[in-house]
Amino acid sequence: MKRIFSGEVYEIISQNGSMVFTYCKKANDNGVLIGYKMISDEKYEPTDVAKNIYLLSKFGSNYRASSELCSNYVKARTAELPSGVLCLLSDIGKTYLVDQNGMPIWSGALSYKGENPADIAVYKNNLWACYKEANVLLRFNLSTMREELRIGGKNSPFSGPVNIFVEGNIATISNMGSNKLLDVDLDSYVVTEKEEFSEKVYSYVKFKDQRCVLLESGLYVI
Repeated sequence: MKRIFSGEVYEIISQNGSMVFTYCKKANDNGVLIGYKMISDEKYEPTDVAKNIYLLSKFGSNYRASSELCSNYVKARTAELPSGVLCLLSDIGKTYLVDQNGMPIWSGALSYKGENPADIAVYKNNLWACYKEANVLLRFNLSTMREELRIGGKNSPFSGPVNIFVEGNIATISNMGSNKLLDVDLDSYVVTEKEEFSEKVYSYVKFKDQRCVLLESGLYVI
């Protein structure tokens, strides 16, 4: 592994053959100043980008309207449906379906045993959500927004799942509690161990052929 950024990173997003991430640029008693960077080549050299590049990568073309649904847009999570509708999990746990004009067409809670999702992802016409404390991965029907399948629970393979990255039919789950990445086949529901680290793992993405992971000590290319 190679560390490519050692600052405090909040989120990493794979978008159009590059990776965009947010980080702590400066912190004081008055709050935190957020910085935005992009990595788009094999030299893994982060370059500064404008805030709107990050918002476009995360919320889509109507990012102004969509991001205003969140009090903290950095902590929010998003996933785009095949129809172009954006699923937005706000920083306070409320979930929205937002049309291509940036208007909410549905809102509600996707809670499980009183817990809001840590992250969301879309595969085919289903929404998947992971729950850090309950150690489960749930599938929701996008027509009814109701739970229809659960992986985990008692004797769960998950331990503090906090992030989902989907490529093809495989969801890679970042397990903060076990320092592991797990692969879940979203067609067969088979769970396999991918990698284990010596510290907490918060997020995983792939752009081009590059695999990156956010650990407690920084951002790494695997």
